[in-house]
Amino acid sequence: MLLAVPPAGVTAMAAKLDDLLPAIIKAGDSGMSLARIKTTFGGKAAAKVVSPELREHLASLTREGAIWGPLRQGVAQLYFASGHGPSVETASQAIVRLIAASGVKLISKPGLEKKITGLNKKFFPDGLKHAVASQAIVELTCGSSKYYLHRDVAADYFGFAAAASESEAPSHDGAAAGALTLGDLLPAYRRLKGEQGGFSAVKIFDLMKASGTTKEDLHRLLIEETKAGRVTIHPTTTVDLPKEEMDAGIKLAGFPEPFVTVVVKNDP
Repeated sequence: MLLAVPPAGVTAMAAKLDDLLPAIIKAGDSGMSLARIKTTFGGKAAAKVVSPELREHLASLTREGAIWGPLRQGVAQLYFASGHGPSVETASQAIVRLIAASGVKLISKPGLEKKITGLNKKFFPDGLKHAVASQAIVELTCGSSKYYLHRDVAADYFGFAAAASESEAPSHDGAAAGALTLGDLLPAYRRLKGEQGGFSAVKIFDLMKASGTTKEDLHRLLIEETKAGRVTIHPTTTVDLPKEEMDAGIKLAGFPEPFVTVVVKNDP
């Protein structure tokens, strides 16, 4: 009676494949490249080709959620154990660290993206959204450009944290209840906008006079609303503005000129 004997190396391959998951887990956040996987678990002869057995084993581990990948990094294709490797969270953490290290110096979005390198780069867009949504950083808009500050710097220098907490937490204090809101400003804003033919950029000085509010209250509100993404503030493009209009502007670290106009987004 003849027994079917598997070809030489098949048993060894199966035994090695059982060690694939532990090897990827051991690789941690660095991951394991497909080239290394092929060499280690397919032998030198299979270094350039993924065997059907190895391909199916990788697919099975991926379906089970034990590993994820491949993530392309240059010419390499990397596999990671579940819970390891780059992610939106790790990219967000890297972004927050960079912005914290910049102190009061504003970092533009393109400048920030250049600083995020390596495996986290793929997750930069979502990592940035996560950092903003979690309020770890503050996003400032200047025209079509975006700049970022760490929340602690924003709180220390511009009072962002205090403004956010006051607006989010219900208060029975009379002064807090009467705090200036965007709704209070809209009638004056729309009147000024209409007077200049529908042009959306209204001078902060004119808005302060038309609304009858103080510069401090107006600045607090505009910074709060800029943070929330409901308005944008814009620096002067000329040094010929009257001194009173320059003085009424919002001064931010990293900008040589004050922000002197405001645009309310999505205002008809």
